[in-house]
Amino acid sequence: MLKHLKQSKALTLVISLLLVLSLVTGCGSAPASTTPAQPPASQEPAKPETPAQPEQPAATAPTVESNTLGWDDWSAKMKGTINKDYYIVDLRTPDEIKLEKALEGSINIDANATLGTGNTDVIDEKLQGVAKDAVVLVHCKSGGRAKKNLQAFLDKGYVNAFALDGWTAFDAKGYFGATKITASSEQLKPDAWVAKMQGTIGKEYYVLDARDKSEYDAGHIEGALNFGVRDQFTVDHAATIAKVKEAIPNKDALVLVHCAVGARAKVAQAHLKAEGYTNVITLDNKITIDASGNYKFE
Repeated sequence: MLKHLKQSKALTLVISLLLVLSLVTGCGSAPASTTPAQPPASQEPAKPETPAQPEQPAATAPTVESNTLGWDDWSAKMKGTINKDYYIVDLRTPDEIKLEKALEGSINIDANATLGTGNTDVIDEKLQGVAKDAVVLVHCKSGGRAKKNLQAFLDKGYVNAFALDGWTAFDAKGYFGATKITASSEQLKPDAWVAKMQGTIGKEYYVLDARDKSEYDAGHIEGALNFGVRDQFTVDHAATIAKVKEAIPNKDALVLVHCAVGARAKVAQAHLKAEGYTNVITLDNKITIDASGNYKFE
């Protein structure tokens, strides 16, 4: 019986060990995960690269060519108050200004006596205190001196200096105009000027005498109209042009202008062309006329 009891205990011990072993094995092997695999995180589409901006070209330095303007563009820069918002430099001689008049407030530099001889220091003297980026508008009588001397203003640092390419016209009341004149075809010597007198004066062509009334009264070409530069055009441009329009209503009519030596005729020509008269031809020569209307050239 003792032997049977020992066998029973041994059997019980073996069974217990088998149970423990089965539990350990069951706990140690976890079931395979059934959680579905997560898809990879979505990636944002690549943004296109911003193209590199081209480098901006450096500002081009002003030149005589770029800063020489016709009347419309040049006069458009006269905005605001003279000697505050813009400056006007008149390169004519004192004698020219005396005859033709000038715009009040303009700065006179006689180019013939200064810039033309190499004296550019006069620019510093006359424009003392004027900012280098200020608008400086340069003119003369016909545009030649303005264009010729503009480089001196640019060299001084006045980057907004502009030359007027045109013939100027003024009066004592503040009128200021300008126009293009081709000297070779519109300012003629006697033979070419007289050759224009075809047909009837006052019909096919007009003769405009730009001398003073006293000179006209002493002797003039028969049928000529008298509109003097010194006693009419430069005194009151508007009133004179109003009278011209009555006498010559067609602005395309041929108008032959003379004075005594040619200087005043060119002034009258500028006034007429600035007002839209298209066919104005001056006599660039000295002429004398007697009381009977006979004329000769010298």
